[in-house]
Amino acid sequence: MGINLAIASDLDRSLFNYGFRDSRRKCIFISHKKEDEEAAIAIGDYLTKIANVNIYLDVKDCILQEAVSEENDRKIVTSIQTGLNLSTHLLCVISDQTRLSWWVPYEIGFADRQNVEITSLMLKKADDIPSFLKINKSLKNTDDFLHYISDFGKYGSLTRDFKYEELSNSDLSLIQKYIR
Repeated sequence: MGINLAIASDLDRSLFNYGFRDSRRKCIFISHKKEDEEAAIAIGDYLTKIANVNIYLDVKDCILQEAVSEENDRKIVTSIQTGLNLSTHLLCVISDQTRLSWWVPYEIGFADRQNVEITSLMLKKADDIPSFLKINKSLKNTDDFLHYISDFGKYGSLTRDFKYEELSNSDLSLIQKYIR
C-alpha cells in the first residue's frame, strides 16, 4: 500500500528522501482548494489503497495544520515546500473553486521550479483549466485518471505495476463521485 508522506515521521521522510534516486520512489503531491478537500481525500485514498502510490496530502500533515491554526505563515510555507520537495509529481485537483485559490498557483509554480511533473485533474464541477496548466498533462475523466495511474505505475508504483484493466475493475466508488 502507498503511504501519505504528510503523516510519515521525520525519520521515514528522511529514509524516503535518501532513496529518492531509486526510480520506485515516486510521490504525488495532491494540490487542491480547501473546498475540494473531500475529493482530494478520496483521490488520495484511491491512490494509496488501490494503486499503491505514495502521496503527499496536506490535510494529514500535523505540522501544517498546527501552523495554519497558529497563523504561522513561515511554517505554512515551509510545510508546503517540504511536501513538494518529497514529491516527484503534482496532481492539481481542478474545480470551479480552484481559480479562487492563492495556494494552488503557488504550489504549481514551486513544483515547476523543482522540475516536478505537473498534471491537472478536472472534477465534475469544473468547466475549464487555466492556460498555464494547459501546457501540461490534463485528465478530464475517470478513464484518463486510470490511464495516468497505470502509466505512473510503470515507473512509480510502490510495489508493482498496475494495468489499466486491473484499475478499471477495482473499487471506483471512491472517486466516481468526484471525477467525470
